[in-house]
Amino acid sequence: MEGTETLAGPAGPSPGLLRRLYREEGRVWKTHYRRYFKYAARALGLGFVAGFVYFMVWPAQQAKALGLVAKAFKDIPMEAPPLAFAISLFFHNVRASLFPVAAGVVPFIGLPILDPVINGGALGLLVSISHRQGLDVPRLVLTQILPHGLVELPAVLYATSIGLYLSAGTGRLIVAAWKARGGRRYPDPAAAPGPEPGIPGPARFALDAVRSFVLVILPLLAIAAFVEAFVTPNLR
Repeated sequence: MEGTETLAGPAGPSPGLLRRLYREEGRVWKTHYRRYFKYAARALGLGFVAGFVYFMVWPAQQAKALGLVAKAFKDIPMEAPPLAFAISLFFHNVRASLFPVAAGVVPFIGLPILDPVINGGALGLLVSISHRQGLDVPRLVLTQILPHGLVELPAVLYATSIGLYLSAGTGRLIVAAWKARGGRRYPDPAAAPGPEPGIPGPARFALDAVRSFVLVILPLLAIAAFVEAFVTPNLR
């Protein structure tokens, strides 16, 4: 029919689902995640410095803290074959990365930022122990931490970014709903007005979080796990 091509647009294949999802991911990264990623990176650095200084000044606390770190990794069979080790490590890190995302459901206070602080502190602990034992710390970092850390740490920071995005967005929704009510409380939450225009609802936040976790965090953690299992041991 005449005009059909004009209405439907030029002929040609439409972008695939995966491409559209990554395009949307890129938009949310630029609009929201990028600034939260910077906050998370600073928190990681702060945690590392604080952890290193603390355990250098109070070395008596190293053993106790190292025991807590070892306990956190007790589900990983360290002596298993590389493939089994990689799979166990992957699922362990996936579970760990869910915590900052889940913490994002708590509005306003930014609980997810604690995750990179703790991870940075753990790195500071390991470096301080290595230093006190007289090990070659730069070589240790280059061979045993950086190969998989260059992939794993961005996943940790990205998970924190998602959590901070959820926390801030949920807080905005609450404030917007309160303003829309004129400062009055409604006994029935279902009767309250919706969010202001331009503010995504809870479903939008949830979809963004799931998409980001599947498209970005899971692949990064999988790569990091296999690097740590198959590459890192050969760099000693």
